[in-house]
Amino acid sequence: MEIQFSGEKFILDTGKALYHVDSKSLIIADVHLGKSTHFRKNGIAIPSNIAESDLSRLADLINKYAPNQVIIAGDFFHASANSEIEIFKSWRNKYLNLKFILVKGNHDRLKVSVYKELGIELVDENLDFKNFIITHHPSEKPEFPNICGHIHPGVNLKLSARQKIRLASFLLQKNQLILPAFSEFTGLDTRLQSTGKNFVIANDRILEI
Repeated sequence: MEIQFSGEKFILDTGKALYHVDSKSLIIADVHLGKSTHFRKNGIAIPSNIAESDLSRLADLINKYAPNQVIIAGDFFHASANSEIEIFKSWRNKYLNLKFILVKGNHDRLKVSVYKELGIELVDENLDFKNFIITHHPSEKPEFPNICGHIHPGVNLKLSARQKIRLASFLLQKNQLILPAFSEFTGLDTRLQSTGKNFVIANDRILEI
């Protein structure tokens, strides 16, 4: 689905990604590589192939849009280093000519040298980009058009027979676009669904709510 934000044309993709047409930039948030390994180390039974699955979906998006760069609006990694960094390193070798920019999130705690080794340009708080800024945390009262993550936005939808379903969404507020969490292994926060316009990801379609 195409939308206009801050005078720029974007594509909302069902792969939980945002594509900025003019700059050919693929923008995602909250990949949380390493989270499943972190949970398994603490005795919580989590599938072992989440990182591979998430990176496979990212590869599909890269092949689809052929972007000039991939911009991550925070929380690309989850806490300390673990084996999933090696998985990403191997995957990254397939895209050595593609620029990766990470706006640091609260879970991005690796040493700066590690990001450099992985071929990721690190930005501390916000990335000034075109007519907007990209951050990890949303702003309560954004003064400038802002693209961000962190919230993992979603909506509760009522179905027939008293059934409900929760779906991830892009949340468009005044002067702010909050991206869905990219990873399959994240929860949804539906508390903000009434604060703006939701673009819900329903299988292979985007539905405006």
